[in-house]
Amino acid sequence: MWHLYLRISIGFCCFLTVLPGLKAQPCFPGKITTAAYAQGGTSSYKDQVLWLTWGSNNDVDYPYGRHNIPLENGDASYASIDIGGGKYLCIQAMISNLSGSISSYAPGNYSGDSMDDMYNIGGTGTDNQLVNGIQNGVYGGTVSFKVTCEATLDGQPVRLAGLVLGDGESLDGDGEYFHVTADGKWTIVELQKNIDEGPYQILKSNVNEAGIIKQNIRFVKGNDRNTAAVSFLTFDGTAYGTFSDNYEVSFDVTLKGTGITALVLGLITINADSGDAPESYGAPLHLFEGTILTDDGIDVDDIIDLNTEDYEEGALIQSPSNFLGTTGPDADNGPQFSEDALGDDNNPDGPSTEEDAWPVEHKRWSYNATYKPGKMLSIDIPYNGLADAHIVGWIDFNWNGEFEESERAKAVASAGTNSATLTWIIPEDRIAKSTYVRLRYAVNEDEILSPTTVASGGEVEDHFIYILGPATTNPMLPSKVKQPTKSQ
Repeated sequence: MWHLYLRISIGFCCFLTVLPGLKAQPCFPGKITTAAYAQGGTSSYKDQVLWLTWGSNNDVDYPYGRHNIPLENGDASYASIDIGGGKYLCIQAMISNLSGSISSYAPGNYSGDSMDDMYNIGGTGTDNQLVNGIQNGVYGGTVSFKVTCEATLDGQPVRLAGLVLGDGESLDGDGEYFHVTADGKWTIVELQKNIDEGPYQILKSNVNEAGIIKQNIRFVKGNDRNTAAVSFLTFDGTAYGTFSDNYEVSFDVTLKGTGITALVLGLITINADSGDAPESYGAPLHLFEGTILTDDGIDVDDIIDLNTEDYEEGALIQSPSNFLGTTGPDADNGPQFSEDALGDDNNPDGPSTEEDAWPVEHKRWSYNATYKPGKMLSIDIPYNGLADAHIVGWIDFNWNGEFEESERAKAVASAGTNSATLTWIIPEDRIAKSTYVRLRYAVNEDEILSPTTVASGGEVEDHFIYILGPATTNPMLPSKVKQPTKSQ
Protein backbone atom coordinates (compact mmCIF):
# COMPACT_ATOMS: atom_id res chain seq x y z
CA MET A 1 0.00 0.00 0.00
CA TRP A 2 3.14 4.02 -1.01
CA HIS A 3 3.52 5.87 2.54
CA LEU A 4 5.13 9.31 2.73
CA TYR A 5 3.73 12.34 4.43
CA LEU A 6 3.11 15.54 2.50
CA ARG A 7 1.93 17.90 5.20
CA ILE A 8 0.00 20.26 2.98
CA SER A 9 -2.97 18.55 4.62
CA ILE A 10 -2.37 14.90 4.07
CA GLY A 11 -0.90 11.80 5.62
CA PHE A 12 0.03 8.64 3.91
CA CYS A 13 1.17 5.32 4.60
CA CYS A 14 2.02 2.79 2.12
CA PHE A 15 2.56 1.97 -1.46
CA LEU A 16 4.50 0.68 -4.37
CA THR A 17 6.91 -2.06 -5.15
CA VAL A 18 10.57 -1.24 -4.60
CA LEU A 19 12.64 -1.79 -7.69
CA PRO A 20 14.99 -4.77 -7.29
CA GLY A 21 18.55 -3.80 -6.55
CA LEU A 22 19.67 -5.28 -9.85
CA LYS A 23 17.63 -2.87 -11.94
CA ALA A 24 18.92 0.51 -13.01
CA GLN A 25 17.24 3.33 -11.13
CA PRO A 26 17.51 7.13 -11.26
CA CYS A 27 17.39 8.06 -7.57
CA PHE A 28 20.87 7.11 -6.37
CA PRO A 29 23.29 6.60 -9.28
CA GLY A 30 25.88 3.97 -8.53
CA LYS A 31 23.89 2.52 -5.61
CA ILE A 32 21.70 -0.54 -5.48
CA THR A 33 18.35 -0.04 -3.79
CA THR A 34 17.83 -2.58 -1.04
CA ALA A 35 15.05 -1.17 1.15
CA ALA A 36 12.05 -3.38 0.47
CA TYR A 37 8.50 -4.39 1.28
CA ALA A 38 8.11 -7.91 2.62
CA GLN A 39 6.90 -10.47 0.11
CA GLY A 40 5.78 -13.07 2.65
CA GLY A 41 4.69 -13.42 6.25
CA THR A 42 1.58 -13.28 8.39
CA SER A 43 1.45 -9.51 8.88
CA SER A 44 -1.50 -7.57 7.50
CA TYR A 45 0.85 -4.58 7.07
CA LYS A 46 3.27 -6.14 4.57
CA ASP A 47 2.30 -3.64 1.87
CA GLN A 48 2.54 -0.68 4.22
CA VAL A 49 6.02 -0.99 5.73
CA LEU A 50 9.14 -0.14 3.75
CA TRP A 51 11.86 -1.98 5.65
CA LEU A 52 15.32 -0.44 5.85
CA THR A 53 17.84 -3.14 4.97
CA TRP A 54 21.54 -3.33 5.65
CA GLY A 55 24.84 -5.00 4.80
CA SER A 56 24.68 -5.29 1.02
CA ASN A 57 27.77 -3.07 0.58
CA ASN A 58 26.44 -2.29 -2.90
CA ASP A 59 26.75 -5.96 -3.91
CA VAL A 60 24.13 -6.81 -6.54
CA ASP A 61 24.04 -10.40 -5.29
CA TYR A 62 22.32 -9.16 -2.09
CA PRO A 63 19.41 -6.96 -3.22
CA TYR A 64 17.73 -7.04 0.24
CA GLY A 65 20.84 -6.71 2.41
CA ARG A 66 23.36 -9.24 3.72
CA HIS A 67 23.40 -10.88 7.13
CA ASN A 68 26.11 -10.21 9.74
CA ILE A 69 28.03 -7.47 7.94
CA PRO A 70 29.66 -4.74 10.11
CA LEU A 71 27.99 -1.33 9.81
CA GLU A 72 29.63 2.08 10.16
CA ASN A 73 28.76 5.76 10.14
CA GLY A 74 27.62 6.69 6.64
CA ASP A 75 26.14 3.29 5.80
CA ALA A 76 22.69 3.75 4.30
CA SER A 77 19.59 2.02 3.03
CA TYR A 78 18.11 3.24 -0.25
CA ALA A 79 14.75 2.92 -1.98
CA SER A 80 13.87 3.87 -5.54
CA ILE A 81 10.16 3.38 -6.11
CA ASP A 82 8.67 3.61 -9.59
CA ILE A 83 5.24 5.23 -9.41
CA GLY A 84 4.78 5.35 -13.18
CA GLY A 85 4.90 8.16 -15.69
CA GLY A 86 8.62 8.66 -15.13
CA LYS A 87 8.08 9.60 -11.45
CA TYR A 88 10.08 8.08 -8.61
CA LEU A 89 9.84 8.12 -4.84
CA CYS A 90 13.45 8.22 -3.57
CA ILE A 91 14.28 7.41 0.05
CA GLN A 92 17.58 7.38 1.93
CA ALA A 93 18.22 6.39 5.56
CA MET A 94 21.76 6.89 6.91
CA ILE A 95 23.52 5.82 10.12
CA SER A 96 25.48 8.40 12.15
CA ASN A 97 26.66 9.12 15.72
CA LEU A 98 27.60 5.46 16.16
CA SER A 99 28.96 4.45 19.55
CA GLY A 100 29.97 0.81 19.77
CA SER A 101 29.91 -1.98 17.21
CA ILE A 102 26.86 -2.96 15.14
CA SER A 103 26.18 -5.32 12.23
CA SER A 104 23.31 -6.36 10.00
CA TYR A 105 20.88 -9.09 11.02
CA ALA A 106 18.35 -11.19 9.10
CA PRO A 107 15.50 -12.26 11.42
CA GLY A 108 15.17 -16.03 11.49
CA ASN A 109 18.83 -16.76 12.16
CA TYR A 110 17.87 -17.58 15.77
CA SER A 111 15.20 -20.24 16.31
CA GLY A 112 13.33 -18.05 18.81
CA ASP A 113 12.76 -15.22 16.31
CA SER A 114 9.24 -14.22 15.28
CA MET A 115 9.86 -11.24 12.99
CA ASP A 116 10.60 -13.52 10.03
CA ASP A 117 7.21 -15.16 10.56
CA MET A 118 5.52 -11.74 10.26
CA TYR A 119 7.68 -10.25 7.47
CA ASN A 120 10.06 -12.05 5.13
CA ILE A 121 11.40 -12.43 1.62
CA GLY A 122 12.13 -15.97 0.51
CA GLY A 123 10.73 -17.74 3.57
CA THR A 124 11.23 -18.02 7.31
CA GLY A 125 14.27 -19.03 9.34
CA THR A 126 17.56 -18.90 7.51
CA ASP A 127 15.69 -18.74 4.17
CA ASN A 128 14.66 -15.17 4.96
CA GLN A 129 16.53 -12.71 2.72
CA LEU A 130 15.02 -9.54 4.23
CA VAL A 131 17.97 -8.19 6.23
CA ASN A 132 16.07 -5.46 8.09
CA GLY A 133 17.76 -5.94 11.47
CA ILE A 134 20.65 -4.22 13.25
CA GLN A 135 22.38 -6.13 16.06
CA ASN A 136 25.06 -5.34 18.62
CA GLY A 137 28.30 -6.41 16.98
CA VAL A 138 30.06 -7.48 20.20
CA TYR A 139 28.58 -10.21 22.40
CA GLY A 140 26.96 -8.52 25.41
CA GLY A 141 27.65 -5.05 24.04
CA THR A 142 25.66 -1.82 24.38
CA VAL A 143 25.50 0.44 21.32
CA SER A 144 23.81 3.66 20.25
CA PHE A 145 23.38 5.43 16.91
CA LYS A 146 21.20 7.84 14.96
CA VAL A 147 19.32 7.19 11.72
CA THR A 148 18.45 10.16 9.48
CA CYS A 149 15.92 9.76 6.68
CA GLU A 150 14.81 11.91 3.77
CA ALA A 151 12.58 11.42 0.75
CA THR A 152 11.79 13.07 -2.56
CA LEU A 153 8.87 12.49 -4.92
CA ASP A 154 9.47 13.27 -8.57
CA GLY A 155 12.54 15.24 -7.46
CA GLN A 156 10.81 17.35 -4.79
CA PRO A 157 11.30 16.89 -1.00
CA VAL A 158 8.34 15.28 0.78
CA ARG A 159 7.66 14.31 4.36
CA LEU A 160 7.82 10.75 5.60
CA ALA A 161 4.76 9.72 7.57
CA GLY A 162 6.29 7.60 10.26
CA LEU A 163 8.66 5.03 11.66
CA VAL A 164 8.40 1.27 12.28
CA LEU A 165 10.23 -0.57 15.06
CA GLY A 166 10.21 -4.25 15.95
CA ASP A 167 11.99 -7.07 17.74
CA GLY A 168 14.42 -8.59 15.22
CA GLU A 169 16.34 -11.17 17.25
CA SER A 170 14.13 -12.51 20.01
CA LEU A 171 14.56 -10.29 23.06
CA ASP A 172 15.76 -12.07 26.20
CA GLY A 173 14.31 -11.40 29.64
CA ASP A 174 17.62 -11.10 31.45
CA GLY A 175 19.09 -7.68 30.77
CA GLU A 176 18.50 -7.27 27.05
CA TYR A 177 16.61 -4.23 25.77
CA PHE A 178 16.42 -1.64 23.02
CA HIS A 179 14.77 1.75 22.79
CA VAL A 180 14.18 4.45 20.19
CA THR A 181 13.42 8.15 20.66
CA ALA A 182 11.65 10.13 17.95
CA ASP A 183 9.45 13.20 17.56
CA GLY A 184 6.02 11.64 17.45
CA LYS A 185 3.78 9.09 19.16
CA TRP A 186 4.45 5.35 19.37
CA THR A 187 1.69 2.75 19.07
CA ILE A 188 1.99 -1.03 19.37
CA VAL A 189 0.16 -2.37 16.30
CA GLU A 190 1.30 -5.97 16.00
CA LEU A 191 2.08 -8.70 18.48
CA GLN A 192 2.95 -12.38 18.46
CA LYS A 193 2.18 -13.85 21.87
CA ASN A 194 3.48 -16.98 23.59
CA ILE A 195 1.60 -16.82 26.86
CA ASP A 196 3.32 -19.65 28.72
CA GLU A 197 6.86 -18.34 28.17
CA GLY A 198 6.87 -15.27 30.42
CA PRO A 199 6.36 -11.49 30.13
CA TYR A 200 7.07 -9.19 27.22
CA GLN A 201 7.28 -5.64 28.56
CA ILE A 202 7.03 -2.21 26.94
CA LEU A 203 7.56 1.27 28.44
CA LYS A 204 6.81 4.62 26.83
CA SER A 205 8.19 7.87 28.22
CA ASN A 206 8.30 11.49 27.09
CA VAL A 207 11.67 13.21 26.65
CA ASN A 208 12.24 16.97 26.54
CA GLU A 209 15.00 17.77 24.04
CA ALA A 210 15.66 21.49 23.67
CA GLY A 211 12.02 22.30 24.33
CA ILE A 212 10.65 19.64 21.96
CA ILE A 213 8.78 16.77 23.59
CA LYS A 214 9.78 13.51 21.94
CA GLN A 215 8.65 10.00 22.83
CA ASN A 216 10.86 7.08 23.75
CA ILE A 217 9.63 3.50 23.47
CA ARG A 218 11.63 0.91 25.37
CA PHE A 219 11.35 -2.80 24.73
CA VAL A 220 12.16 -3.57 28.36
CA LYS A 221 12.38 -7.35 28.32
CA GLY A 222 11.23 -10.38 26.37
CA ASN A 223 11.22 -14.11 26.92
CA ASP A 224 13.46 -15.34 24.11
CA ARG A 225 10.70 -17.68 22.90
CA ASN A 226 8.90 -16.63 19.71
CA THR A 227 7.34 -13.52 21.17
CA ALA A 228 7.65 -10.18 19.39
CA ALA A 229 5.98 -6.81 18.92
CA VAL A 230 5.91 -4.12 16.23
CA SER A 231 5.34 -0.43 16.95
CA PHE A 232 4.48 2.37 14.51
CA LEU A 233 5.22 6.04 15.11
CA THR A 234 3.60 8.96 13.31
CA PHE A 235 5.90 11.99 13.22
CA ASP A 236 4.84 15.32 14.73
CA GLY A 237 5.23 18.47 12.65
CA THR A 238 8.27 19.51 14.68
CA ALA A 239 10.10 16.35 13.54
CA TYR A 240 10.82 17.75 10.08
CA GLY A 241 13.49 20.07 8.86
CA THR A 242 12.67 22.75 6.32
CA PHE A 243 11.98 22.15 2.65
CA SER A 244 15.54 23.25 1.88
CA ASP A 245 16.77 20.63 4.36
CA ASN A 246 14.84 17.95 2.40
CA TYR A 247 12.41 17.48 5.31
CA GLU A 248 14.87 15.25 7.14
CA VAL A 249 13.63 13.20 10.08
CA SER A 250 15.90 11.44 12.54
CA PHE A 251 15.64 9.11 15.50
CA ASP A 252 18.02 7.86 18.19
CA VAL A 253 18.57 4.17 18.95
CA THR A 254 20.10 2.34 21.91
CA LEU A 255 20.55 -1.45 21.94
CA LYS A 256 21.81 -3.79 24.69
CA GLY A 257 22.34 -7.53 24.45
CA THR A 258 23.33 -9.99 27.12
CA GLY A 259 24.47 -11.93 24.09
CA ILE A 260 23.32 -10.74 20.68
CA THR A 261 20.01 -8.98 20.15
CA ALA A 262 18.62 -7.03 17.22
CA LEU A 263 15.89 -4.55 16.34
CA VAL A 264 14.31 -3.96 12.94
CA LEU A 265 13.62 -0.51 11.47
CA GLY A 266 11.24 0.54 8.73
CA LEU A 267 9.29 3.51 7.42
CA ILE A 268 5.68 4.33 6.78
CA THR A 269 5.91 5.89 3.37
CA ILE A 270 3.11 7.20 1.20
CA ASN A 271 -0.60 6.61 0.73
CA ALA A 272 -1.28 7.24 -2.91
CA ASP A 273 -4.03 6.47 -5.39
CA SER A 274 -3.06 5.95 -9.02
CA GLY A 275 -4.85 5.47 -12.34
CA ASP A 276 -5.44 2.04 -13.86
CA ALA A 277 -6.15 2.73 -17.54
CA PRO A 278 -3.52 1.51 -20.05
CA GLU A 279 -0.09 3.09 -19.71
CA SER A 280 -0.52 5.37 -22.72
CA TYR A 281 -2.96 7.46 -20.66
CA GLY A 282 -0.23 8.43 -18.20
CA ALA A 283 0.25 8.00 -14.47
CA PRO A 284 -1.73 10.44 -12.30
CA LEU A 285 -1.15 10.30 -8.57
CA HIS A 286 -3.30 11.44 -5.64
CA LEU A 287 -1.71 11.55 -2.21
CA PHE A 288 -4.44 11.18 0.38
CA GLU A 289 -4.97 11.72 4.07
CA GLY A 290 -6.50 9.18 6.41
CA THR A 291 -3.76 7.26 8.25
CA ILE A 292 -4.91 6.69 11.82
CA LEU A 293 -3.30 4.75 14.66
CA THR A 294 -5.84 3.47 17.16
CA ASP A 295 -5.11 3.41 20.91
CA ASP A 296 -2.86 0.59 22.12
CA GLY A 297 -3.84 1.03 25.79
CA ILE A 298 -0.32 1.89 26.96
CA ASP A 299 -0.02 5.04 29.08
CA VAL A 300 3.20 7.02 29.32
CA ASP A 301 5.48 5.88 32.19
CA ASP A 302 3.59 2.59 32.73
CA ILE A 303 5.41 -0.69 32.10
CA ILE A 304 2.94 -2.98 30.34
CA ASP A 305 3.19 -6.73 29.79
CA LEU A 306 1.94 -7.41 26.25
CA ASN A 307 2.17 -11.19 26.56
CA THR A 308 -1.15 -11.69 28.32
CA GLU A 309 -4.55 -12.97 27.26
CA ASP A 310 -6.19 -9.60 27.96
CA TYR A 311 -3.84 -7.22 26.16
CA GLU A 312 -5.06 -5.88 22.79
CA GLU A 313 -2.76 -3.91 20.52
CA GLY A 314 -3.72 -0.89 18.46
CA ALA A 315 -3.99 -0.84 14.67
CA LEU A 316 -3.15 1.21 11.60
CA ILE A 317 -6.27 2.08 9.64
CA GLN A 318 -6.98 4.25 6.64
CA SER A 319 -9.99 6.55 6.60
CA PRO A 320 -9.85 9.05 3.71
CA SER A 321 -12.40 11.84 4.15
CA ASN A 322 -12.52 13.23 0.58
CA PHE A 323 -13.09 10.86 -2.31
CA LEU A 324 -15.11 9.95 -5.39
CA GLY A 325 -18.08 7.60 -5.19
CA THR A 326 -19.08 5.73 -2.05
CA THR A 327 -15.72 4.23 -1.02
CA GLY A 328 -12.40 5.91 -0.38
CA PRO A 329 -9.18 4.87 -2.14
CA ASP A 330 -6.76 2.29 -0.84
CA ALA A 331 -3.02 2.73 -1.14
CA ASP A 332 -1.72 1.41 -4.44
CA ASN A 333 1.38 -0.75 -4.73
CA GLY A 334 2.76 0.88 -7.83
CA PRO A 335 1.27 1.52 -11.26
CA GLN A 336 -2.00 -0.31 -11.89
CA PHE A 337 -2.07 -0.10 -15.70
CA SER A 338 -4.65 -2.52 -17.15
CA GLU A 339 -6.55 -3.01 -20.41
CA ASP A 340 -9.93 -3.22 -18.64
CA ALA A 341 -9.19 -0.32 -16.21
CA LEU A 342 -9.80 -2.69 -13.29
CA GLY A 343 -6.22 -2.84 -12.00
CA ASP A 344 -7.03 -0.74 -8.94
CA ASP A 345 -10.28 -2.59 -8.27
CA ASN A 346 -8.50 -5.94 -8.29
CA ASN A 347 -5.53 -4.84 -6.16
CA PRO A 348 -4.81 -6.11 -3.63
CA ASP A 349 -7.69 -8.56 -3.19
CA GLY A 350 -10.43 -7.41 -5.62
CA PRO A 351 -12.91 -7.11 -6.96
CA SER A 352 -13.86 -4.07 -4.87
CA THR A 353 -16.25 -1.13 -4.87
CA GLU A 354 -13.41 1.36 -4.50
CA GLU A 355 -13.95 2.77 -7.99
CA ASP A 356 -17.71 3.26 -8.31
CA ALA A 357 -18.09 6.98 -9.13
CA TRP A 358 -18.87 6.39 -12.82
CA PRO A 359 -22.57 5.38 -12.88
CA VAL A 360 -23.35 1.80 -13.88
CA GLU A 361 -25.92 2.96 -16.43
CA HIS A 362 -23.13 4.74 -18.32
CA LYS A 363 -20.78 1.76 -18.51
CA ARG A 364 -22.38 0.77 -21.85
CA TRP A 365 -23.51 3.16 -24.52
CA SER A 366 -25.46 2.44 -27.65
CA TYR A 367 -23.70 3.57 -30.82
CA ASN A 368 -27.03 4.69 -32.31
CA ALA A 369 -28.84 6.04 -29.24
CA THR A 370 -26.03 7.67 -27.26
CA TYR A 371 -22.69 7.96 -29.03
CA LYS A 372 -23.60 10.22 -31.96
CA PRO A 373 -21.59 13.39 -32.74
CA GLY A 374 -23.24 16.51 -31.34
CA LYS A 375 -25.12 14.66 -28.60
CA MET A 376 -24.77 16.00 -25.04
CA LEU A 377 -23.62 13.69 -22.26
CA SER A 378 -24.52 14.80 -18.73
CA ILE A 379 -23.12 12.45 -16.09
CA ASP A 380 -23.82 12.85 -12.37
CA ILE A 381 -20.68 11.94 -10.41
CA PRO A 382 -21.11 11.10 -6.69
CA TYR A 383 -18.44 12.09 -4.20
CA ASN A 384 -17.79 12.44 -0.48
CA GLY A 385 -16.19 15.71 0.57
CA LEU A 386 -15.89 17.90 3.65
CA ALA A 387 -14.92 21.02 1.69
CA ASP A 388 -15.69 22.62 -1.65
CA ALA A 389 -13.65 20.88 -4.35
CA HIS A 390 -13.52 20.10 -8.06
CA ILE A 391 -14.16 17.13 -10.34
CA VAL A 392 -12.49 16.88 -13.74
CA GLY A 393 -13.15 14.15 -16.30
CA TRP A 394 -11.85 13.05 -19.70
CA ILE A 395 -13.28 10.69 -22.33
CA ASP A 396 -10.98 9.44 -25.09
CA PHE A 397 -13.44 10.18 -27.91
CA ASN A 398 -10.93 9.95 -30.78
CA TRP A 399 -9.51 6.66 -29.50
CA ASN A 400 -5.86 7.73 -29.71
CA GLY A 401 -4.80 6.36 -26.33
CA GLU A 402 -4.52 9.80 -24.69
CA PHE A 403 -6.72 12.16 -22.70
CA GLU A 404 -6.66 15.54 -24.44
CA GLU A 405 -7.64 19.06 -23.46
CA SER A 406 -10.58 19.03 -25.88
CA GLU A 407 -11.91 15.87 -24.18
CA ARG A 408 -12.05 17.41 -20.70
CA ALA A 409 -15.10 18.40 -18.65
CA LYS A 410 -15.11 19.90 -15.17
CA ALA A 411 -17.51 20.79 -12.37
CA VAL A 412 -17.52 22.35 -8.90
CA ALA A 413 -18.11 19.79 -6.15
CA SER A 414 -19.72 21.75 -3.32
CA ALA A 415 -19.43 20.38 0.21
CA GLY A 416 -22.61 18.70 1.40
CA THR A 417 -24.19 18.19 -2.02
CA ASN A 418 -22.55 14.79 -2.73
CA SER A 419 -23.01 14.97 -6.51
CA ALA A 420 -21.73 17.07 -9.41
CA THR A 421 -22.53 16.93 -13.13
CA LEU A 422 -19.92 16.61 -15.86
CA THR A 423 -21.07 17.56 -19.36
CA TRP A 424 -19.53 16.70 -22.73
CA ILE A 425 -20.62 17.29 -26.31
CA ILE A 426 -19.64 14.26 -28.38
CA PRO A 427 -17.23 15.59 -31.05
CA GLU A 428 -17.32 15.00 -34.76
CA ASP A 429 -14.03 13.08 -34.66
CA ARG A 430 -15.24 10.52 -32.17
CA ILE A 431 -14.43 6.88 -33.01
CA ALA A 432 -17.29 4.50 -32.32
CA LYS A 433 -15.25 1.98 -30.35
CA SER A 434 -15.15 1.09 -26.67
CA THR A 435 -12.98 3.60 -24.82
CA TYR A 436 -11.76 4.98 -21.49
CA VAL A 437 -12.79 7.71 -19.05
CA ARG A 438 -10.72 9.29 -16.26
CA LEU A 439 -12.17 11.12 -13.25
CA ARG A 440 -10.11 13.25 -10.85
CA TYR A 441 -11.30 14.92 -7.65
CA ALA A 442 -9.36 17.46 -5.53
CA VAL A 443 -9.79 20.62 -3.50
CA ASN A 444 -7.22 22.45 -5.64
CA GLU A 445 -8.47 22.53 -9.24
CA ASP A 446 -5.04 23.48 -10.63
CA GLU A 447 -3.64 20.13 -9.48
CA ILE A 448 -6.04 18.10 -11.63
CA LEU A 449 -6.50 20.09 -14.86
CA SER A 450 -3.97 17.73 -16.42
CA PRO A 451 -4.80 14.01 -16.59
CA THR A 452 -1.32 12.99 -15.34
CA THR A 453 -0.18 15.35 -12.54
CA VAL A 454 0.45 14.67 -8.84
CA ALA A 455 -2.33 15.99 -6.58
CA SER A 456 -2.06 16.52 -2.83
CA GLY A 457 -5.42 14.93 -2.01
CA GLY A 458 -8.60 13.47 -3.43
CA GLU A 459 -8.81 10.49 -5.77
CA VAL A 460 -8.48 9.30 -9.38
CA GLU A 461 -10.70 6.71 -11.04
CA ASP A 462 -10.41 5.18 -14.53
CA HIS A 463 -13.25 3.32 -16.23
CA PHE A 464 -13.81 1.37 -19.44
CA ILE A 465 -16.92 2.20 -21.47
CA TYR A 466 -18.38 -0.32 -23.90
CA ILE A 467 -19.75 1.14 -27.14
CA LEU A 468 -22.44 -1.22 -28.37
CA GLY A 469 -22.82 -1.28 -32.15
CA PRO A 470 -25.15 -3.29 -34.35
CA ALA A 471 -22.75 -6.25 -34.49
CA THR A 472 -22.36 -6.50 -30.72
CA THR A 473 -24.43 -9.26 -29.15
CA ASN A 474 -22.75 -9.62 -25.75
CA PRO A 475 -20.30 -6.94 -24.52
CA MET A 476 -18.85 -9.32 -21.93
CA LEU A 477 -17.54 -11.70 -24.58
CA PRO A 478 -13.90 -11.27 -25.66
CA SER A 479 -13.72 -8.49 -28.21
CA LYS A 480 -11.89 -8.77 -31.50
CA VAL A 481 -11.45 -5.00 -31.52
CA LYS A 482 -7.93 -4.03 -30.50
CA GLN A 483 -7.90 -1.75 -27.44
CA PRO A 484 -5.71 1.36 -27.26
CA THR A 485 -2.09 0.67 -26.41
CA LYS A 486 0.80 2.90 -25.54
CA SER A 487 1.87 3.12 -29.16
CA GLN A 488 -1.56 4.05 -30.54
